[in-house]
Amino acid sequence: MFLDERDIALFFLGWRSFVDDADTVLAEHGLGRVHHRVLYVVARRPGIGVAELSGALGISRQALHRPLSELQRRDLVTSEVAAHSARERALSLTPAGQALEEAATGPQLAHLGKVFAAAGPEAVQGWRAVMRSLAEDVLATAPPTTRHLVDGGPTDA
Repeated sequence: MFLDERDIALFFLGWRSFVDDADTVLAEHGLGRVHHRVLYVVARRPGIGVAELSGALGISRQALHRPLSELQRRDLVTSEVAAHSARERALSLTPAGQALEEAATGPQLAHLGKVFAAAGPEAVQGWRAVMRSLAEDVLATAPPTTRHLVDGGPTDA
């Protein structure tokens, strides 16, 4: 087909360019990409449980514990008893957490907007088709929360 070894290099460099602005914002707060991923998902699913969040991120609850605890200590994420079960915790962003998430994600959205505008609508549709194909295996076994990040709509599937 059209595959070339340079495609991997372009993917790597494009990814690096995409995350640089967010990394800079996060570094100013002593945080990293895993913190951004937590903030990103919780911002889009207020009230999400810890188990559901770990599933959406594709990491174990044990691996999630440290960054989530740090975000809670910094008053960026709150944890309350879930309405549906006293044994579960519902996570939400505080106003400071929302502001930090927007500060980290905003430049990424602007970057994509600039690149998409230059590439045109057909290229954007092609890019989305490629990204969806890359994510296909993950989405096939992902919890509803992960699929919701891509498809929108209810997560009660």
